[in-house]
Amino acid sequence: MSSQDDVRKLAELRQRLQEKINGLEEEIDLLKQALSLVDEELKKGSFVKATAVPMAASPAEARPQVEEVKATVESETRPLRRQKDGYLIANAYVEPGVVTIVPVSDVVLRSTTPPFKSYLMGKVLAGMRARDEELLAQGKTSKDRLITFEYEEDAGKITKLVVRNYNDRVRLNEILNTTTWTFTKMLEKQQ
Repeated sequence: MSSQDDVRKLAELRQRLQEKINGLEEEIDLLKQALSLVDEELKKGSFVKATAVPMAASPAEARPQVEEVKATVESETRPLRRQKDGYLIANAYVEPGVVTIVPVSDVVLRSTTPPFKSYLMGKVLAGMRARDEELLAQGKTSKDRLITFEYEEDAGKITKLVVRNYNDRVRLNEILNTTTWTFTKMLEKQQ
C-alpha cells in the first residue's frame, strides 16, 4: 500500500465515502423537517370535541357545506420558507392536480447548484414517477395520472418548477417540503 497509486485510490475512496455521508445527512435533515411539518399539521387538525361540531338538520343541508370547504381547498398559494429564519424562498401555487413553484424575485436559484438535479429532480420526483409507472404496469392507475415535472429557467436562473398529477395531499406536501429543503440547501451552497 505504499505506492502513490494506492494512496491516490484511498484518497478518492475517502472522498466518495464523505460525499455519501454528507448526502445521507442531508436526507436525514429533510426527513426530520418533514416529520416536524407532519407533527405541526397533526396538532392543527387534531381532535375536536363532539360538542364543538355543529349538527346539520338533514343530510341535504350538510352537502353544501362539504362542497364549500372543497372549493376553498382547490386553489391556494403556499409560501415556502427557510425553516431556520422564516425567509421566503418561493411561493407554491396549488391547483387541482398541478403545483407551480415560483422562487421570489430576490432569490436566485440555479439549476446547476446541487442538490436540485441530483436530489429533487433525480431522486424525489423521478422516484414518484417510477412508483406511478409501477402502478400503471399493475393496472392500478391510468397513464393520464402519471406524475410529470419540468422546470423553466432564464439565463440559468430557475423561474418556475411545475409538477402535474401529484394526485394526493400527502404527495403534494412531500413535494413542497423537499422543494423547500432543496432550495434552502441551494441557497447555502451559492453563498
